[in-house]
Amino acid sequence: MKLFKLVIFCTFLCLFSTTSYAQDVRGKSFYPDNVTYDPEIPKPEETIGHPLGHRVARHDLLVSYMRTLAEKSDRVNVETIAKTHEGRDILMLTISSPENLARIDEIKAAHVALSDPNSTQEISDDMPVVTWLNYGVHGAEVSSTDSSMAVAYYLAAAQGDYIDETLKNSVILIIAIFNPDGNARQSAWNHMHGSYVPITDPNGRNHNTAWPGGRTNHYWFDLNRQWLLQTQPGPQGWVKKFHEWKPNLSVDHHEMGTNSTFYIPPGVPQRTYPYIPTESIDLLEEVTNRPRDFMDSEARLYFSEEGYDNFYIGKGATYPHMNASIGMLFEQAATLGEVETVHGKMSFRDNVRTYLNISLSIVRAGLELRPRLLDYQKRFYQNAIDLASADGIKGYVFASPKDKARGYHFRELLKRHQIDVNIMDEDVTIDGKTYLASQSYMVKTNQAQYTLIKGIFEKITTFENNTFYDVSGFTMPLAYGMDFAPVSSRELSSAGDIIEPVFENAPEPEMASAAYLFEWNEYYSPRALNRLLQAGVRPKVATKPFTIETDEGQQNMGYGSIMVSTGWQGSELSNTELHELMKTIASEDGIKIHAVSSIRTPTAGMDLGSRNFLPVEKPNILLLVGEGTRAYDAGEVWHLLDYRMKIPVTLYDKRNLGSLDISKYTHIIFVGGSYNSDDETLTRKIRNWVRDGGTVIAHRQGAKWAGEILLDVNDPGEEYPLDRQNYADRISNEVENLVGGAIMEGDLDNTHPIGYGYVHRKVYTHRDTLIAFDPPKNPYATVVSIPENALASGFASDDNQTRLAGKANVIAERLGQGSVILFANNPNFRAYFYGSNKMFLNGLYFSKAFVRPSN
Repeated sequence: MKLFKLVIFCTFLCLFSTTSYAQDVRGKSFYPDNVTYDPEIPKPEETIGHPLGHRVARHDLLVSYMRTLAEKSDRVNVETIAKTHEGRDILMLTISSPENLARIDEIKAAHVALSDPNSTQEISDDMPVVTWLNYGVHGAEVSSTDSSMAVAYYLAAAQGDYIDETLKNSVILIIAIFNPDGNARQSAWNHMHGSYVPITDPNGRNHNTAWPGGRTNHYWFDLNRQWLLQTQPGPQGWVKKFHEWKPNLSVDHHEMGTNSTFYIPPGVPQRTYPYIPTESIDLLEEVTNRPRDFMDSEARLYFSEEGYDNFYIGKGATYPHMNASIGMLFEQAATLGEVETVHGKMSFRDNVRTYLNISLSIVRAGLELRPRLLDYQKRFYQNAIDLASADGIKGYVFASPKDKARGYHFRELLKRHQIDVNIMDEDVTIDGKTYLASQSYMVKTNQAQYTLIKGIFEKITTFENNTFYDVSGFTMPLAYGMDFAPVSSRELSSAGDIIEPVFENAPEPEMASAAYLFEWNEYYSPRALNRLLQAGVRPKVATKPFTIETDEGQQNMGYGSIMVSTGWQGSELSNTELHELMKTIASEDGIKIHAVSSIRTPTAGMDLGSRNFLPVEKPNILLLVGEGTRAYDAGEVWHLLDYRMKIPVTLYDKRNLGSLDISKYTHIIFVGGSYNSDDETLTRKIRNWVRDGGTVIAHRQGAKWAGEILLDVNDPGEEYPLDRQNYADRISNEVENLVGGAIMEGDLDNTHPIGYGYVHRKVYTHRDTLIAFDPPKNPYATVVSIPENALASGFASDDNQTRLAGKANVIAERLGQGSVILFANNPNFRAYFYGSNKMFLNGLYFSKAFVRPSN
């Protein structure tokens, strides 16, 4: 049997080592031929089982190869810096000369000290430059992932004076790879549809991956948008390493449409984030001259200063610029094998070779510009202190009233970005709002991360160029639902010590003789409620505020407070088991549990047996996914329910909804995507299901569709009336008809069940469409309305703000025995809009807690 397997393996190698995959590409050597190579260092094909570029390498074999390199080469160290949701390793290779690796901790400490404005560390003649090479943040962009092996092999095996000088004066960090889960999907597709005979037809299944493709991670998040947001484990791991090293150069390798050419930064000059220093972009131009030299040497087409930009600071090519590093994005035309394009036949192997050479050109740039890059790093952070001193804003104060968990997660985010946070020792009142001591926090701007602090807290609404590659508004405290304000020097003295973010457990509750109660304000209240429902407990929700008597005195309880009676449950839980469950909620969810000994309350008409307490049913949720739905939107819902709130949710292919028995589901979620309003059979099925008691929760295009077929609500959506225009003005005209990924204010009815748990009426959501609804006839159905001048951060034209003003952003209506809840925006955008998540979750538990008007 072993002999048989060996023969099969050798046959496999022979089949795929044909002329098409020979060492040469375009008549050029695959690996640079100006050096020799150590024969003791294995090539990638010896581990992955086929020549690089024949097909996508399996991730487990890629990891195995990188570990093998570290075993065989004294130039390479390897470590696991994070694990994905699916348990795969994200590796970092540290590559340098053996002498440097022997004192790598000393080198790292000296290098990072340059980023400390208070350090006396000088730049020595032998201080290495640190170059960070990122691969595979989009798992489907496979020339990026597989070229990481070619680059690592070259750096481990190449021999000669040039490589010796390079390794002596460089520390090269390779992340292999950023997105293993997505890449594993892509690799499996490529293997499943691979052929012995190359299929170059771009219509072939081998070139067209099925939904959701391999771009995203397990929960279908675009990890290249996560450098700032930090909601996924992979980015948390690599950003931590980024700050451990403070690299001078940081490179992202990507792919774009098959008929494209090649993108070399910089991007559109007018679309650079205003806090990125001009010198950073100047250095970017100098660094990328080396990749241009390579492309010119082979007469390859490329473009710059077009399409892409450096505005959104949360992606891999821009975040480094906020941290004294020169961030770069390269994009090349994508292929999963050989494919016909408008430029002729393109091969995957050629793409791998291209990125090998692009990466090595960046390594060379780091070597040649080493003194300038190190000097810039040191001056960047010294200048930050000078800029902070000249800035009239000396800090930002923030708080999350009655919600410790959201405040914790925001402070945790700041910590991940190396930003110090002080607790407030004294009350501070700014613009009529009081920030309480011990419950509020301050970020002082006079620290090394001044530039990034401004990027996180600033609200920018005017721009030199109104076109954006990504979002235009990303003010983080707005997304987290924080109360916050800039402070001047006179408020600084109210700040106390720097504190570390620690999740605050609630005190252990006493055993209740009558009932347990908790308020709905805390972020993890829905997770706590889910624990009760999954355990068979029968909680109720309060539809009016009330007061209770406890051992700690009277406590005011707001709308949405949850009550669990100890005497009338009908569940199999004993009182002791119920108490243990309440202790778990207090400890793990941070929820303050009140134990009471009487059903009677001091509030007239609100004893705990009042009709104003309504039963909460355990939801059975169906989330529509697959072709026709937007994977990002669906993944954000899945992540919120499954990962954060531990709420079970069934994922189901939207295309098959017509044949599914939906009677057992209580909620169906329709996310953004494409929907057919002409399918009368499906429309009738959904409408009857809602009338029988089901709840539809929909957002973006899903809400537009559901509103039309179920509620007859209108999204006006009219286009700009334009007279005849010059074609050259098309893009600028169309931009005025868009909302550029902005954050917009809404007026929330926090007495409505969908608004339960919110202290303020002001709420912020992400908006990237003009979808909004005319106010419904039901005067109580508009949960969130859009005020005039709603723009809080980012770009939306004055005309668009006027068009949106007065429209409904969130609608909740009853239909028969069921409910329809529509979000014009996405309340779960990229998992960092902690401030709007609660409205979405309220739709799962309180969709029957409101009634239609009596007339």
